[in-house]
Amino acid sequence: MSFDLFKYLTTLGFIYIYGRLISHYGEMLWAYMMNERILWNIKIERPRILFMGLGLGVMHLAVYSRYSIESDEFLVLGISFLVFLAGFFLSILPWTDKFKNSMQSQKPSGSPKKDKNFNLNISEHQAQKLYYNLMRYDLLNSEKTSLQDFRNVLIKDWDAHNSKIHFNMDGPSSREFYEFLSESYPHCTMNMKDLFVKSGLVFRADGKKYNYNTLKNAHTRTPYSKNNQALNKIFQDLR
Repeated sequence: MSFDLFKYLTTLGFIYIYGRLISHYGEMLWAYMMNERILWNIKIERPRILFMGLGLGVMHLAVYSRYSIESDEFLVLGISFLVFLAGFFLSILPWTDKFKNSMQSQKPSGSPKKDKNFNLNISEHQAQKLYYNLMRYDLLNSEKTSLQDFRNVLIKDWDAHNSKIHFNMDGPSSREFYEFLSESYPHCTMNMKDLFVKSGLVFRADGKKYNYNTLKNAHTRTPYSKNNQALNKIFQDLR
């Protein structure tokens, strides 16, 4: 049995491309199978799907033509392989940073784009530690807020998930939580209104939204909240 280099190389190409597809969209497929809510218009990325579809179509066409044309001439083999490489290039192009930046630059600007995240430079480890320390002092509703919810809200864009944070803190404690958080991450551009009001992702212990004026004036009514020591220990532990 002779070794078919064309078949070997094209098989590796298909494994790589389909592997990228599965690794990227597997999480979304799993969420769909588990009946979880999915933000389809964000996850699907239609320009990427378009290029992937074209590229895979050309790759399959090249393989089909290679084995449907009964010829062992080097020219036919070379043309088939070049067509396959063209399809492979189209398939990997959407995964490059250059392609991603190009697509983002073509979006209509209209009004200046506002940040839709907290720009919080917190690591996965620190977010996990913060979550469990808040639970330790019963400052977080763990029944309504999972670790994944907590990390999604702090780290990801606001519209890239369906997670929420439910605190077990009154107004003064919530304000102090924000102050400790902003002191721990001074490069963060988030303000208190972003965290508790604009994002729409953070809720009070009773499940209701925060009142910004109540938070803003909490310090004048209560210089130190009842959870001041606990919050201080929690954020000292992050440093």
